[in-house]
Amino acid sequence: MKKDRKKLWAAIWVVSIVLVIAALSVLCTYLYKMYTAGHGYDNISSLVSDGSSSSSPTSSLMSESDTEVQTDNKNNSSAAASSSAKKVDAVNHGVNFTELQKINTDIYAWIYIPNTNVDYPILQSADDDAFYLSHDYKKDYEFAGSIYTEKINKKDFSDPNTLVYGHNMLNGSMFRTLHDFRKPEFFEQNPYIYVYLPDRTLTYEIFSAYEYDDRHIMYSFDFSDKEVYAEYLAYATNPTDSMMCNRRDISVTTDDKIITLSTCLGNIETSRYLVQGVLISDEPATDTDKGK
Repeated sequence: MKKDRKKLWAAIWVVSIVLVIAALSVLCTYLYKMYTAGHGYDNISSLVSDGSSSSSPTSSLMSESDTEVQTDNKNNSSAAASSSAKKVDAVNHGVNFTELQKINTDIYAWIYIPNTNVDYPILQSADDDAFYLSHDYKKDYEFAGSIYTEKINKKDFSDPNTLVYGHNMLNGSMFRTLHDFRKPEFFEQNPYIYVYLPDRTLTYEIFSAYEYDDRHIMYSFDFSDKEVYAEYLAYATNPTDSMMCNRRDISVTTDDKIITLSTCLGNIETSRYLVQGVLISDEPATDTDKGK
């Protein structure tokens, strides 16, 4: 009887050890993917440039002077934020859309937020809205996915609200650093979102950042209805989230166009973190930029 019990306990221990090892293996694999995800974007420069290397995804897409402007802007104090933002706007970030679209015609814009890691192409699949949830700009499988929009939004950002998605990666890539806008000081010192198109530069001023539920915003609200849009903006400009940050001095009306950046809140499946900006500038690209 004792021998049988010993055998039973031995079997239980063996099974337990195997389960623990399996669980640790799965966890380690998951964490490895999380921390190494998005590295495919490190190569985007070499794919669209003359072969010069850099750690910045966009550096080889910019002229020397453009790179200096970007570097200066990332090191500026809050007092100089507005003027340096205009400098970045003026050079159109030097994005080479001709070369990018040779890689993938789904690349149609570029998003950049100073003092964050948000400096990526924006993609939209014509066939599958969820495709870039798990694929990179080359259409290869990528745990971190891409920054993307869905077909419900036009690619010229003319909709009342354009919703842009990105994963919240542990290694700081994709939309992870949007969570920096939870800090009031960071929120106040970094007011702009830049979206670059082949022929235009769009500048948005951030008016709100907050936790929201997981509803699909574009299918939950008819933004073509002014009354619905007004009710939505009433909440967006003054959310009830206790961790929210907003600029009460910014007026956002139904005549305005906004951008909503959406990312996850860790393992909280029922909530999303949103950063929203209102369009304040729509400028044509310079002739030099158009020719790139």
